Amino acid sequence: MQIFLYLIPFIPLLDRLILILWYKDLMKEILSEDELDRDAHRNYILALTGFSFTGLLALALLEATVISGFYLTIYYLLISFLLYLFSLNFQGYKAKRWQDQLSTSFSEVATLALICSIISILFIKEFEKSFAFLLASIAMFIWFFDHLYRIRLQTKYLSLKRAETK
Repeated sequence: MQIFLYLIPFIPLLDRLILILWYKDLMKEILSEDELDRDAHRNYILALTGFSFTGLLALALLEATVISGFYLTIYYLLISFLLYLFSLNFQGYKAKRWQDQLSTSFSEVATLALICSIISILFIKEFEKSFAFLLASIAMFIWFFDHLYRIRLQTKYLSLKRAETK
């Protein structure tokens, strides 16, 4: 069960890899400047990277006696921070559709890890369990709804692109 908690943030990577494989005929295309939209992606990533960094720094400054319960939270924040940085760097050299999908998946992993870090704190602190479960459920529902909607939009777009090329 514990290993599952460490793998949760990587769900978007799996979804995007499936999308890449499903539309592998389109993944080698070089994207137009409008599709790349590097500046918008960078601004979004930079804004969220700060949350991961700040949370990680705050936990690193806790005393050793307090920090023992926060290992999973630290893991999620570190994954979030590193994958936001990786996604930010990836924006600089992405050119093909598969690279864009990977960059998007890195951002999605980072965002999910950030949300998981908040959820993990709900269960570490002395919140009532039903309250923690309610907040965790709301957070995960919103994230998964958004993620599935993005996958759906991307699938529709790629299906249209595939139909145009035939």
